[in-house]
Amino acid sequence: MKLLKLGIAAALVATFVVATTSFAVDAQWTIRNKARETITVVAHRGAGDLAPENCVSSLELTWSMGGIPEVDVRTTKDGHIMMFHDGNFQRVCPNESEDVRNASVESLTYEEVRKLDIGSFRGEQFKGEKVVSIEEIVEELKKDNRREIVIDVKKVDFKALSDAVKDVRFQVTLTSGNEDDLAKWADLNPGYYDATLWMGLGKYTDEDVEKRFQTLREKDFKGIKRLQIHVAKDADGNLKPSAECLRKHGDECRRRGIEFQTMPWRTKDCPKAEQDVEFIKTLIRLGSMGFGSDRPDVTFQAIDEFYAESPEDWNLVEAIPLDEVVVQGHRGMGNEEPEGTLETFYSAWSHGLVPEADIRMTSDGRIMSFHDNDFKRIIPDAPEEIRARGVKDFSYDECRKLDVGAYKGEQFKGQKMADLEEMIAALKEDPTRLIFFDVKKVDFKILAEATQEVHSQIILASSKYDEIKEWKKYAPRSKAMLWMPTTWSGTPEDLEDRFNVIRDQNFEGLFGLQVHVTVDENGVVKPSPEVLRRCGTALRKKGVIFETLSWTNGDKYQTYKVLFDAGCASLATDYPTETMDAVRRYYQEKNAK
Repeated sequence: MKLLKLGIAAALVATFVVATTSFAVDAQWTIRNKARETITVVAHRGAGDLAPENCVSSLELTWSMGGIPEVDVRTTKDGHIMMFHDGNFQRVCPNESEDVRNASVESLTYEEVRKLDIGSFRGEQFKGEKVVSIEEIVEELKKDNRREIVIDVKKVDFKALSDAVKDVRFQVTLTSGNEDDLAKWADLNPGYYDATLWMGLGKYTDEDVEKRFQTLREKDFKGIKRLQIHVAKDADGNLKPSAECLRKHGDECRRRGIEFQTMPWRTKDCPKAEQDVEFIKTLIRLGSMGFGSDRPDVTFQAIDEFYAESPEDWNLVEAIPLDEVVVQGHRGMGNEEPEGTLETFYSAWSHGLVPEADIRMTSDGRIMSFHDNDFKRIIPDAPEEIRARGVKDFSYDECRKLDVGAYKGEQFKGQKMADLEEMIAALKEDPTRLIFFDVKKVDFKILAEATQEVHSQIILASSKYDEIKEWKKYAPRSKAMLWMPTTWSGTPEDLEDRFNVIRDQNFEGLFGLQVHVTVDENGVVKPSPEVLRRCGTALRKKGVIFETLSWTNGDKYQTYKVLFDAGCASLATDYPTETMDAVRRYYQEKNAK
């Protein structure tokens, strides 16, 4: 089985994989298979159509919308990195002297550049806006860890830029039209970097795109985490590049774990591309996972409308490619292997699952993977003074001496609780890997700081919505899933009441929502399929992944048939083998009709 990444991050978003079979229909992937909060909208030149480009006002406007401003950087002749696009000031300072208008950032000192008014050309209300320095950008990012920025390099020393943004590096993406720039950035920032390659400027033909991709393949797409193609229309309204070309290369990016972006580009045949909601929706249908835009407000409108148009009779076979169905391994690999060990997590990844790790803190403040409050179930042969206590009662070294594998069989003897450092290292080995962290007793600040380099690979899971909101304050680029038990703390009948409370808060901060269900021997599901369908529809219309976990009969095909028929998009399971077999069988039966 193979493991693929669904866009992400960066982040983006990865996915969980079931082996592809010959009977699968080619469902056409769209952003509805991603959580709405992970969709990237980059405001070209910092929302330059709505405020003076590359100015503080354009940055703040974009951040207020939930977008990411893109800024261009150049270096003054006395070595200051500044935010400015053009090679001279002709367009942006039309009322200055000829000498000033013909000058470039590179030909002036920092003080000379700072004297220029680059806001008035957009209107009297922007009079006095100045060219912004990299130091000012960094200070703006430090004000709010949710803010991000994309830096398009024009003329700048890469080492100086890297040093300037090191304190906010997790909030910075480098972009360039030259893939060698991105490779250089990756080499300078080996611990963490984010980078986007853009191409096209609305001029690329299908042949141009394929030729460029062939060059990138030869370089193994080094340094590229996101790729953006600029798309225009010809005089007859045909896309350039074509729809087929965009779909093909978008799919290739997704298979490689690269976020595929598009940008509607202004040309003489397509002068209002950035304001065309239907144009943007077309790019969404063709598999765009992120967007560049001169009008981020219009792009957000198109995205929101697209999610809201999700049909009530939605079924995963028609929407999600078989090899991208989400399957979570409960406690790692469910009932098949020891819970919460590093060996189990590797096994889950190798089988195409995303493992779940329950995390707790030792008496000396280390984070470990262990589910239960005590050791009675997992270490049944230990002395009573050990069995009756839990992770919080022991130091890290004491916890690591405990054998938590032997209870599952001789072949697992000697396995230890995974510690946080091991889990982070395993994630860094492969950026397509994801892991669920189900929080038991953990300090969020400590967890967030320790995992900063892999936030995009973490999905925090909790049954407490307030916990998720608190976590997202520390780790806004991570993902979070709220799980709703309907078996021991609440009844299936009150699910809708609790669900409505979350809906009233617009599902803020949620990547996904998991509902616990029970299924009897006759296939009767509680909560009912009708209730599940309503929940799933509401979630899809807001761009939240709908997942279920069956506490009973999770090894039966009928269980999954009922859940999928009710609109379930992903699964958590204690029976990975049976679940993945059921997914394949369901696709086979649906496609045979």
